[in-house]
Amino acid sequence: MLALLRITLAEVDAMNDQEFEIALRDLLTRDGWSARKVGRQGDQAADVIGQDRQRGRIVLQAKHTKVGGKVGSGVMYQVKGTAGPVHGADIAVVVTNGAFTRDAKAWGERHRVHWVDRDRLRTWAELGTPLHDLLRQSSRLPLRATRRRAARTTSIAS
Repeated sequence: MLALLRITLAEVDAMNDQEFEIALRDLLTRDGWSARKVGRQGDQAADVIGQDRQRGRIVLQAKHTKVGGKVGSGVMYQVKGTAGPVHGADIAVVVTNGAFTRDAKAWGERHRVHWVDRDRLRTWAELGTPLHDLLRQSSRLPLRATRRRAARTTSIAS
């Protein structure tokens, strides 16, 4: 039954924060992850944590907004600072039913914090595209290439 799960954006918009986190957990489970909802006060920027033998550990930070709401860079910084060090994540993702500021998207792309905005959420939740496929399509550089480029920039600046 979960393999057929589809959630419309209208249904997402009608959810409260807790229901949104549960829906994200269920969507990850649909996609083959072993997922659990962990979000609560003091969750250190992790609402859902998923595990997969091949893909590793994923941390989702849920930002349920009013329609038209925007998520800023501060959320991206917070997730980057805790996803790996605190939660042992291989993949960090911020998911909203709204939008991201231009700065938040750019910062996330530079620092490997994936973002799922309203359009990407529709593709994931309504159309059924697995999250890992959606993230692969939106990723430009593998993590190793990003680190090499950063190291090269540092040595040039020295």
